[in-house]
Amino acid sequence: MTIAKYYCYLPLLLMGYKAIAGEDTDPQKEINRKATMRLVLNRIKNEHYAPKALNDQFSQRIWQKYLNVLDANKNTLLQSDVDALRQYETLIDDQLNAQSLEYINAAYTIQRQRLTELQALYRRLLARPLDFRKHETALPSRATAAFPKNEKERAEIWRKSMKYEVLKKMLDIQQADSSKSDAAAEADARKAVLANMDGLFKTLLSNTASDDRFAAFMNTVAMEMDPHTTFMAPIDASLWESMMTHRYFGLGMELTSRDGDIVIKRLLPGGTADLSGLLQADDRILELSDDSGKMIHVAGMSITEASRLIRGPLNSIVKMRVRKPSGEVKQVEVKRGEIKEDANAARSAVVEEGGKKIGYIWLPEFYLDAKNINGVRCARDVAMEVVKLKQAAVEGMVIDLRGNPGGSLDEVVNMTGLFVKSGPVVLGKGKDGIESYHIRNGGETLYDGPLAVMVDEGSASASEIFSAAIQDYKRGIVVGSPTSFGKGTMQITYPMGKLGDSARGIPHISYGSMALTIKKFYRINGGTTQLGGVVPDVIFPSKKIYARIREKDFDSAMPADSIPAARFQPYANTTLMQQAIRQANERIASDPACQQLRDHVEWLHRHENEPVSLNKQLYRKQLQESRRHELAVDSALTLPPDQQLSMIGTVDDQLPAEKRARYQDWLMSRARDKQLAETVRMLAVMSNKKS
Repeated sequence: MTIAKYYCYLPLLLMGYKAIAGEDTDPQKEINRKATMRLVLNRIKNEHYAPKALNDQFSQRIWQKYLNVLDANKNTLLQSDVDALRQYETLIDDQLNAQSLEYINAAYTIQRQRLTELQALYRRLLARPLDFRKHETALPSRATAAFPKNEKERAEIWRKSMKYEVLKKMLDIQQADSSKSDAAAEADARKAVLANMDGLFKTLLSNTASDDRFAAFMNTVAMEMDPHTTFMAPIDASLWESMMTHRYFGLGMELTSRDGDIVIKRLLPGGTADLSGLLQADDRILELSDDSGKMIHVAGMSITEASRLIRGPLNSIVKMRVRKPSGEVKQVEVKRGEIKEDANAARSAVVEEGGKKIGYIWLPEFYLDAKNINGVRCARDVAMEVVKLKQAAVEGMVIDLRGNPGGSLDEVVNMTGLFVKSGPVVLGKGKDGIESYHIRNGGETLYDGPLAVMVDEGSASASEIFSAAIQDYKRGIVVGSPTSFGKGTMQITYPMGKLGDSARGIPHISYGSMALTIKKFYRINGGTTQLGGVVPDVIFPSKKIYARIREKDFDSAMPADSIPAARFQPYANTTLMQQAIRQANERIASDPACQQLRDHVEWLHRHENEPVSLNKQLYRKQLQESRRHELAVDSALTLPPDQQLSMIGTVDDQLPAEKRARYQDWLMSRARDKQLAETVRMLAVMSNKKS
């Protein structure tokens, strides 16, 4: 950390900017923000595995990234605003050390003034009919564009942007009611877009907007240490806790922010979003319905605010407008439901293939109720499913960790012990040295037959520990996308605040909470999953191969390195397994559907952010072409009805009807899974040769 430089900062006099009426001036909030800043920095400095120096280079990175937070689409600030804020480019580190809010307040004041100007602009643009016969284009995303040079250039950007929004809405209206004329549909679309924009700007200019900007700034600082060191404001922390305990009514989605957009990070198993089949990870949420059913733009909205719109009364409807990874924009309706704890629990089925029975276990996360000795534990639940499958006389077993973001370290070690006799599972390196985490099963496995582990880009952390251990011990075959996520770090979450004294009338104060990276973990062979992830033995083509969603896509990610290998004994007789790996890769390489998938994913990537036509007929053709490729990708990953897997349930027939129905829905979704079919086939072939 650099020695603080001394400056006499002038009051904010940047090109005539002035405070806007309604701006937050609460002195207590300023005191709390300075305390939050101090606590965050102290936690990072004292407990982060490898804290980065707060110097001019750090300051420059924060300055750039916070600009992207404030104006990810490069359509609000002018280049002159950026130039005016540049005086802070190398001073942020000093202001952090001094708990100064000057830069944050300066940026907020400029942004608020520009938003006020834009509110008047979009209202003028939407006050008169728009012509969709002209031949002009707009960029669906300006994330990589330059800031507008002046107000005239910005006005042109917004003219095209509003025209694009109205065009999309107009086509939706006519799709729902084909009798609507262009003129009537255009008028209705403008009215709807105006309502959306008013809702968005109401949030952006609200009295709590400065709280959101401050929290976003502190999270930007935290995530510059590494992508998994994060700051959550008090309301965000409360929302996160309710999500983790599943005591809320919503859709069951984990959200993240990417390039200023609200993006679905993952669907929680058993949630109504997951069960609907209408949404998927990496969908960008464009609009959400409010309590009255009115659609509200979420661009620029905080995750907390978007989550508030998603939560609501049980069985009520949430309308969403989302942009699929292919670029297609769809409107969907999903019913709110309570997220059930059992929905995330491990579950199993028996798959019949070529006269063989193959067991299948699905684990969505490495869960653990650490506060309750009799609470849920995934390793114990998986063991119960293994017993069921052994009773069904299966001759191979698949553990599906696709989309599993990780979880408890203890549970992944215990679960590895169900399949591996003894030895280390993972190595952890902290500031105090290297620690080995060993299997504690007394040298007895629960299952020792043919084994496969399925992973994809969403398999992270504990999922990578398990699959890497199975691979290093040569205990089973890892199958899946070209690499897993690539997270080789461990975190711990700290609440931040200070205790009060109710007897003396001193209140408790919460400053939020902080997730902090405290260790790196390593494979038992001394290698790392950091950045590179786990590379499967059998690789399927992936529809997310170009998606920037892995650890390596974060420029603040910690570097990959290695340590000395642990002492362990791999399984010796692997000839049959190696043959199965070779044959499976050969089948995938020659499969026309796999080549079809690669071709269509490549096309979607090439056209990902190409300009869209603002001519109605040409834009409709663009949508149809994009949709054709997206459907082809889905087709390549889905078994046709006459080839679907034969799935036999393993659940108790005495389960309540609601749980049985959820389980049957799950079975149906698995039966269509082409990658699962290939994995099952591989194990069935191994079983035939073994017998």
